[in-house]
Amino acid sequence: AAAAPEAAQGAAPPAADRSEVRFTISEDAVLDWAKNATPYTFSVGNQMLKIDLTLSEPRELKLLDSRATLKIRLRANGIPVDQILQPVLTLRHDDANARYYVVVSSLPVQLPGFGTIDLKDSFPKFEIPELIEDLWKFGDRPVALNLDIRRIAVLEHALMIGADVNFVPASPSGTRGTR
Repeated sequence: AAAAPEAAQGAAPPAADRSEVRFTISEDAVLDWAKNATPYTFSVGNQMLKIDLTLSEPRELKLLDSRATLKIRLRANGIPVDQILQPVLTLRHDDANARYYVVVSSLPVQLPGFGTIDLKDSFPKFEIPELIEDLWKFGDRPVALNLDIRRIAVLEHALMIGADVNFVPASPSGTRGTR
């Protein structure tokens, strides 16, 4: 049965509907990101004994069960350390803040004179941006494509990401990867 014209006109407008996109990122793509993010230098120790360590040459990345493992080279300035490590990185979701983080959950290192030390606490948790933003210019009007990340899961050999998608007017000096 067809609705009466009066009923159709009185209907509330549909709620704003955001499109959702789901995509996967392969281990190779994540490894490419890691290669571009290295070398990465960080310091461990205190004022009396501070050592600068550099991570480089990541390879053999494996994604499985909310974790990532890889091989990565570690070198130190001032002490004879040059070794291949196998850190474990874990994906964590903070429900209270609705944010995803990557946490170094294991990074054992052999340091001469000290034995094996797990440097997992030497790293902050790395926040995955909640909003990924990119700009396009159409004439003199920049438009942003925003991916508002809702879900991230580590699958076997890939990351699966679910995000709401929206297009909005943007300022020409827009930011990328932040809200």
